[in-house]
Amino acid sequence: MNQTNLALPLAEKTNIKDWDFENLLLKDIPKKFKTEFSNFFPEDAENKLLLEDGFIMVEEIEAEGITISQTVEPVEESNRLIALNNEKRNSALSVVVEKNTKATLYIVHFSDERSLVHQSHIRLETGAELELIETFMLVGSAESTESYNANIVTKVDVGSNASLNSSVIKLAHHGLVYQTRLTEVHENGRFNGTNFILDYSDMVFEDFAHLVGKGSEANVATMAIADKSQKRNITVRVENFAPHSNGNIVNYGVVKDTAHLAFNGVGKIHKGMNGGDNQQETRLLNLSKVAQAIANPFLLIDEGDITAGHAASIGQIDEEQVYYLMSRGLSKQESEKLIVFGFLAPFANKVTNESLKEELLESIEEKLG
Repeated sequence: MNQTNLALPLAEKTNIKDWDFENLLLKDIPKKFKTEFSNFFPEDAENKLLLEDGFIMVEEIEAEGITISQTVEPVEESNRLIALNNEKRNSALSVVVEKNTKATLYIVHFSDERSLVHQSHIRLETGAELELIETFMLVGSAESTESYNANIVTKVDVGSNASLNSSVIKLAHHGLVYQTRLTEVHENGRFNGTNFILDYSDMVFEDFAHLVGKGSEANVATMAIADKSQKRNITVRVENFAPHSNGNIVNYGVVKDTAHLAFNGVGKIHKGMNGGDNQQETRLLNLSKVAQAIANPFLLIDEGDITAGHAASIGQIDEEQVYYLMSRGLSKQESEKLIVFGFLAPFANKVTNESLKEELLESIEEKLG
């Protein structure tokens, strides 16, 4: 489909009309090993993949029942940026977890010579269980004359009675990013997705889950920090297309300096999907008088026999907490940082690997300054 016939992503509450998503550095480069991959993975990681500038450089899979390839079918083009991904893609990854297989898989994407235009397809067959930890380290300097913009599309299929625990970690990237994940969860399947957005990019980030099987479940938690002049729009959407399906959205964010951070949470229960449940919660801390923190919850309900709810808040640091910590010998700056760190740190507990959890906590602390 012609890109010009399609609209940009909706990105409610953020004006992205003039964002230059098509400014991609797409030069050809040879396949060459440039980095010491051992620093990217926990020591006990048995199954790991490293992609550098779109090339698989490390593929160590000890578990049986996991098939890796770089062949994917184009994703349906629901907006202009997905069409751009299909047209300009320079990186692809397919992961199939076979029936009743149980495994943990670490994937690292490292790109420092060109824009990453990547598409992943993750498919869990019936009864499969996968713990997936995926880290994006897209290195590019904010002062660089070359563009390191990125376009990343992930399609996920969770089969009947399958379970996917997925953590997406974004670090170190300057530039402009469009990233979307499109997930379908089938009968009695479960999807737990956690997003850690800690890089330095301007961004449109989407996480959409469709509950298409009876008894299916999706829990999507996103944590983001926006500082300096960053602009970030994050939309999480969970839709109940099947009866007795359950969706839950949790968004936590911190915004400081002159940054802009908008969270759009959308829960939709379609007509006839009785017994469904769809909940969401958004909490934002605004550490600046000029930063923009936006919580934009939606509940769209076409069925009566359901449960649903949402909660949203935007606040500042509790001065009484600051005073208490200062009375214990901390400076005001140390007190505020400790409070904000405590607000975000519980998200790291969603990662089960202890060494990776420690790295995440260090990244959160570094981003808070």
